[in-house]
Amino acid sequence: MSSASNKFLGEYEVKLITDERIRWNDFVNANSGSYCHQYEWQLVLRNAYRLKTFYLAITQGSDWVGILPLAVIPGIGRQKAVSVPYCNYGGLLVAQTADVNHVKNAALAFLRHQGIHLLEVRELCKMGGISSGGVTMLLDLPKVSDALWKRIGDKARNQVRKAQRSGLEIQWGREQASDLYGIYAKNMGRLGTPVHARAFVDGILMAFGDQADVLTVRLQGRAIAAMLVLKFGDTWIDPIASGLVEFKKFNPNMLLYWEALKQAISVGTRRFDFGRSQRESGTYKFKTQWGAVAIPLNYYSYVNGIQVASASTDNYRGSKAAIFSKVWSKLPGHIQLVLGPKIRRYIP
Repeated sequence: MSSASNKFLGEYEVKLITDERIRWNDFVNANSGSYCHQYEWQLVLRNAYRLKTFYLAITQGSDWVGILPLAVIPGIGRQKAVSVPYCNYGGLLVAQTADVNHVKNAALAFLRHQGIHLLEVRELCKMGGISSGGVTMLLDLPKVSDALWKRIGDKARNQVRKAQRSGLEIQWGREQASDLYGIYAKNMGRLGTPVHARAFVDGILMAFGDQADVLTVRLQGRAIAAMLVLKFGDTWIDPIASGLVEFKKFNPNMLLYWEALKQAISVGTRRFDFGRSQRESGTYKFKTQWGAVAIPLNYYSYVNGIQVASASTDNYRGSKAAIFSKVWSKLPGHIQLVLGPKIRRYIP
């Protein structure tokens, strides 16, 4: 059922989708969409951060020819919609039989009619595109884990072996959500980044069901590194992965990723998405040692239907962002936990 619909550009109708989860995800799967396009994010964004969502289906007659998943980030002045907040990509997904520009213009016209004049789009770059949002790191997986083990090189293999010799153990299970969030929150605080709400992590596990899992690395029973894993089609993604810095000498993050990759291969997964990084950063170099390849991300905005080269992620960089990060990292942990989610809601 659609709560609102309007006719735009003649043959196209744009509908606001509120409860057609199966049909939405069927369109995503049929048109090579990504995990960021899935309907489940609408549930997470509504429940965790009380964001107003605009999940648009662009139709031609009874057929869906495009979708655009959006949520509105609160702010002063004009409302800003983002596709998709807190995700690395998403954007407009159009059926091969439809005209991309007509579908896009219909969606933009509908949003202006709804009072949304500022839209930020996040998508994977097309071949030869210019990156404006960093890169996401993708690894094509071999058919057997032994092939990956040989490929990663001596240094990475020795670090994994050291973790194994140190007595570290792995554990899978969604019941480890508290361990995951505790490690993630502590690490983000140390790095000077406001943490997501616990409801955000719990919301992902609830909304995605069996598609979501938690992997931990433990030392004498204590979780010292953890990863949230999402499974979409033939791809696994880790939207959250962190380790406690005081246990770095044991290489828990190396064991964490090795076990995740090995398990993914064992069930026939074809690729692993390590998530967004800036080129030559520490996380970028960590991911390249596994053989991950940088795929550029393109982030841009529309203002009153006109495309401009700007994105909210531009605010994450520069001297002001560095000062904020330094100050934030000095705050006591309990204050970070209280204030972090309130701030993070506004940082898509």
